[in-house]
Amino acid sequence: MTLFLTRHGRTTANRMHLMQGWSDFPLTGEGREDVRQFGRGLRGIRFVSAWCGNLTRQYDTAREALDASGQGDLPIQVDPDLREDNFGSFEGRDEAETIKAVCSHMGYENHDQVRQATGRLISAAMQDAFHELDLENPLGTDLASEDRAETTEQVRVRMMRVLTKIAENAVTLGGGEVLVVSSGMCLQQFLVTMGDDIDVPDMDNTAVTKVTYADGRFSLDGPLASMEYFLAGAER
Repeated sequence: MTLFLTRHGRTTANRMHLMQGWSDFPLTGEGREDVRQFGRGLRGIRFVSAWCGNLTRQYDTAREALDASGQGDLPIQVDPDLREDNFGSFEGRDEAETIKAVCSHMGYENHDQVRQATGRLISAAMQDAFHELDLENPLGTDLASEDRAETTEQVRVRMMRVLTKIAENAVTLGGGEVLVVSSGMCLQQFLVTMGDDIDVPDMDNTAVTKVTYADGRFSLDGPLASMEYFLAGAER
Protein backbone atom coordinates (compact mmCIF):
# COMPACT_ATOMS: atom_id res chain seq x y z
CA MET A 1 0.00 0.00 0.00
CA THR A 2 1.11 3.56 -0.64
CA LEU A 3 0.55 6.75 1.34
CA PHE A 4 0.34 10.00 -0.64
CA LEU A 5 1.79 12.37 1.98
CA THR A 6 0.53 15.78 0.89
CA ARG A 7 1.11 19.32 2.12
CA HIS A 8 -2.04 21.44 2.42
CA GLY A 9 -2.95 24.24 0.01
CA ARG A 10 -1.95 27.89 0.32
CA THR A 11 -3.40 29.77 3.28
CA THR A 12 -3.93 33.35 4.39
CA ALA A 13 -0.98 32.93 6.78
CA ASN A 14 1.24 31.82 3.87
CA ARG A 15 0.30 35.04 2.09
CA MET A 16 0.79 37.21 5.18
CA HIS A 17 4.04 35.42 6.13
CA LEU A 18 2.86 34.46 9.60
CA MET A 19 3.80 31.43 11.69
CA GLN A 20 1.05 28.81 11.43
CA GLY A 21 1.64 25.63 13.34
CA TRP A 22 -1.44 24.70 15.32
CA SER A 23 -3.07 28.05 14.45
CA ASP A 24 -6.08 27.53 12.20
CA PHE A 25 -5.70 29.75 9.13
CA PRO A 26 -7.97 29.00 6.12
CA LEU A 27 -7.09 28.41 2.49
CA THR A 28 -7.12 31.48 0.26
CA GLY A 29 -9.29 31.59 -2.84
CA GLU A 30 -6.17 31.01 -4.92
CA GLY A 31 -5.24 28.16 -2.60
CA ARG A 32 -8.59 26.47 -3.22
CA GLU A 33 -8.14 26.80 -6.97
CA ASP A 34 -4.69 25.21 -6.69
CA VAL A 35 -6.10 22.37 -4.59
CA ARG A 36 -8.79 21.71 -7.19
CA GLN A 37 -6.12 21.61 -9.89
CA PHE A 38 -4.15 19.18 -7.73
CA GLY A 39 -7.29 17.08 -7.34
CA ARG A 40 -7.79 16.92 -11.10
CA GLY A 41 -4.25 15.59 -11.34
CA LEU A 42 -5.27 12.71 -9.06
CA ARG A 43 -8.01 11.49 -11.41
CA GLY A 44 -7.63 7.80 -12.13
CA ILE A 45 -6.25 7.03 -8.68
CA ARG A 46 -8.77 5.22 -6.49
CA PHE A 47 -7.91 5.90 -2.87
CA VAL A 48 -9.02 3.29 -0.37
CA SER A 49 -9.10 5.91 2.39
CA ALA A 50 -8.31 9.56 3.08
CA TRP A 51 -6.92 11.18 6.23
CA CYS A 52 -6.00 14.65 7.43
CA GLY A 53 -5.17 16.63 10.55
CA ASN A 54 -7.78 18.61 12.48
CA LEU A 55 -6.81 22.00 11.03
CA THR A 56 -9.16 23.69 8.55
CA ARG A 57 -6.47 24.02 5.89
CA GLN A 58 -5.77 20.29 6.03
CA TYR A 59 -9.38 19.15 5.94
CA ASP A 60 -10.39 21.58 3.17
CA THR A 61 -7.40 20.50 1.08
CA ALA A 62 -8.40 16.86 1.38
CA ARG A 63 -12.08 17.58 0.66
CA GLU A 64 -11.52 19.87 -2.34
CA ALA A 65 -8.92 17.52 -3.82
CA LEU A 66 -11.12 14.46 -3.50
CA ASP A 67 -14.13 16.29 -4.97
CA ALA A 68 -12.06 17.40 -7.97
CA SER A 69 -10.55 13.95 -8.41
CA GLY A 70 -13.91 12.25 -8.80
CA GLN A 71 -13.90 10.68 -5.33
CA GLY A 72 -16.16 13.13 -3.58
CA ASP A 73 -17.98 10.25 -1.91
CA LEU A 74 -14.87 9.10 -0.01
CA PRO A 75 -15.10 10.06 3.68
CA ILE A 76 -12.17 11.83 5.33
CA GLN A 77 -10.90 10.55 8.65
CA VAL A 78 -9.43 13.21 10.93
CA ASP A 79 -6.58 12.68 13.39
CA PRO A 80 -4.99 15.56 15.33
CA ASP A 81 -1.60 13.82 15.24
CA LEU A 82 -1.34 14.99 11.60
CA ARG A 83 -1.22 18.64 12.68
CA GLU A 84 1.77 20.82 11.87
CA ASP A 85 4.46 21.39 14.53
CA ASN A 86 3.31 23.48 17.46
CA PHE A 87 5.26 26.76 17.62
CA GLY A 88 3.89 27.75 21.00
CA SER A 89 4.31 31.45 21.80
CA PHE A 90 5.39 32.14 18.22
CA GLU A 91 2.07 31.07 16.69
CA GLY A 92 0.61 33.76 14.43
CA ARG A 93 3.68 36.00 14.66
CA ASP A 94 5.72 37.48 11.84
CA GLU A 95 7.62 34.68 10.11
CA ALA A 96 10.77 36.60 9.18
CA GLU A 97 11.23 38.09 12.64
CA THR A 98 10.58 34.75 14.30
CA ILE A 99 13.00 32.80 12.11
CA LYS A 100 15.64 35.46 12.72
CA ALA A 101 15.18 35.12 16.49
CA VAL A 102 15.40 31.33 16.34
CA CYS A 103 18.52 31.43 14.17
CA SER A 104 20.11 33.88 16.60
CA HIS A 105 19.28 31.56 19.49
CA MET A 106 21.13 28.81 17.60
CA GLY A 107 24.16 31.07 17.15
CA TYR A 108 23.66 31.91 13.48
CA GLU A 109 22.81 35.08 11.60
CA ASN A 110 20.26 33.65 9.21
CA HIS A 111 18.46 30.59 7.85
CA ASP A 112 21.11 29.94 5.20
CA GLN A 113 23.79 29.58 7.86
CA VAL A 114 21.60 27.17 9.82
CA ARG A 115 21.04 25.14 6.65
CA GLN A 116 24.78 24.98 6.00
CA ALA A 117 25.46 23.84 9.56
CA THR A 118 22.63 21.32 9.98
CA GLY A 119 22.09 20.07 6.43
CA ARG A 120 19.23 17.65 5.93
CA LEU A 121 18.30 17.86 9.63
CA ILE A 122 17.48 21.56 9.50
CA SER A 123 13.77 21.20 10.28
CA ALA A 124 14.56 19.09 13.33
CA ALA A 125 17.22 21.50 14.55
CA MET A 126 14.92 24.48 14.04
CA GLN A 127 12.02 22.86 15.88
CA ASP A 128 14.17 22.04 18.89
CA ALA A 129 15.38 25.63 18.86
CA PHE A 130 11.76 26.83 18.84
CA HIS A 131 11.15 24.67 21.90
CA GLU A 132 14.23 25.90 23.77
CA LEU A 133 13.57 29.56 22.98
CA ASP A 134 9.91 29.28 23.95
CA LEU A 135 10.89 27.88 27.35
CA GLU A 136 13.12 30.94 27.83
CA ASN A 137 9.97 32.95 27.08
CA PRO A 138 11.42 36.08 25.45
CA LEU A 139 7.90 37.12 24.44
CA GLY A 140 6.65 37.03 28.01
CA THR A 141 3.62 34.84 27.30
CA ASP A 142 1.65 33.02 29.99
CA LEU A 143 1.45 29.69 28.18
CA ALA A 144 1.67 26.52 30.23
CA SER A 145 4.64 24.30 29.43
CA GLU A 146 2.46 21.75 27.61
CA ASP A 147 1.19 24.47 25.24
CA ARG A 148 4.63 25.72 24.25
CA ALA A 149 6.57 24.71 21.14
CA GLU A 150 7.04 20.99 20.64
CA THR A 151 10.34 19.17 20.46
CA THR A 152 11.30 17.29 17.32
CA GLU A 153 10.98 14.04 19.25
CA GLN A 154 7.38 14.85 20.17
CA VAL A 155 6.55 15.59 16.52
CA ARG A 156 8.23 12.43 15.26
CA VAL A 157 6.56 10.19 17.82
CA ARG A 158 3.06 11.38 16.96
CA MET A 159 3.71 11.33 13.21
CA MET A 160 5.06 7.78 13.33
CA ARG A 161 2.13 6.74 15.50
CA VAL A 162 -0.57 8.13 13.23
CA LEU A 163 1.04 7.11 9.92
CA THR A 164 1.55 3.56 11.18
CA LYS A 165 -2.11 3.48 12.23
CA ILE A 166 -3.19 4.74 8.81
CA ALA A 167 -0.98 2.23 7.01
CA GLU A 168 -2.21 -0.68 9.14
CA ASN A 169 -5.78 0.40 8.51
CA ALA A 170 -5.14 0.33 4.76
CA VAL A 171 -3.67 -3.16 5.08
CA THR A 172 -6.93 -4.36 6.64
CA LEU A 173 -8.74 -2.91 3.60
CA GLY A 174 -6.58 -5.01 1.30
CA GLY A 175 -3.98 -2.38 0.49
CA GLY A 176 -4.04 0.37 -2.10
CA GLU A 177 -3.46 4.12 -2.21
CA VAL A 178 -4.22 6.44 0.72
CA LEU A 179 -4.44 10.24 0.62
CA VAL A 180 -2.89 11.83 3.72
CA VAL A 181 -3.00 15.64 4.04
CA SER A 182 -0.72 17.17 6.65
CA SER A 183 1.84 20.03 6.78
CA GLY A 184 5.39 20.76 5.72
CA MET A 185 7.63 20.65 8.78
CA CYS A 186 6.02 17.65 10.44
CA LEU A 187 6.24 15.71 7.16
CA GLN A 188 9.90 16.67 6.79
CA GLN A 189 10.68 15.49 10.30
CA PHE A 190 9.00 12.15 9.63
CA LEU A 191 10.62 11.60 6.25
CA VAL A 192 14.24 12.16 7.33
CA THR A 193 13.90 9.26 9.78
CA MET A 194 13.56 6.87 6.85
CA GLY A 195 17.23 6.99 5.83
CA ASP A 196 20.50 8.81 6.39
CA ASP A 197 20.57 9.83 2.71
CA ILE A 198 17.14 11.49 2.71
CA ASP A 199 17.31 15.27 2.41
CA VAL A 200 13.77 16.67 2.19
CA PRO A 201 13.49 19.95 0.26
CA ASP A 202 11.10 22.74 1.18
CA MET A 203 7.61 21.62 0.21
CA ASP A 204 5.38 23.69 -2.03
CA ASN A 205 1.65 23.67 -1.31
CA THR A 206 0.05 20.39 -2.57
CA ALA A 207 3.47 18.72 -2.91
CA VAL A 208 3.28 14.92 -2.61
CA THR A 209 5.78 12.39 -1.29
CA LYS A 210 4.73 8.78 -1.74
CA VAL A 211 5.82 6.15 0.78
CA THR A 212 5.08 2.44 0.89
CA TYR A 213 4.53 0.38 4.00
CA ALA A 214 5.39 -3.29 4.44
CA ASP A 215 6.38 -5.44 7.40
CA GLY A 216 6.16 -2.48 9.76
CA ARG A 217 8.53 -0.29 7.76
CA PHE A 218 8.11 2.76 5.53
CA SER A 219 10.06 3.30 2.30
CA LEU A 220 10.15 6.07 -0.28
CA ASP A 221 8.31 5.41 -3.52
CA GLY A 222 9.41 8.16 -5.89
CA PRO A 223 10.66 11.74 -5.59
CA LEU A 224 10.40 13.91 -2.51
CA ALA A 225 7.91 16.80 -2.49
CA SER A 226 6.76 16.19 -6.07
CA MET A 227 4.44 18.62 -7.85
CA GLU A 228 3.59 16.12 -10.60
CA TYR A 229 -0.10 15.83 -9.68
CA PHE A 230 -0.59 19.58 -9.43
CA LEU A 231 1.05 20.05 -12.83
CA ALA A 232 -0.95 17.20 -14.37
CA GLY A 233 -4.14 18.85 -13.16
CA ALA A 234 -3.51 21.89 -15.33
CA GLU A 235 -4.08 19.72 -18.40
CA ARG A 236 -7.39 18.21 -17.20
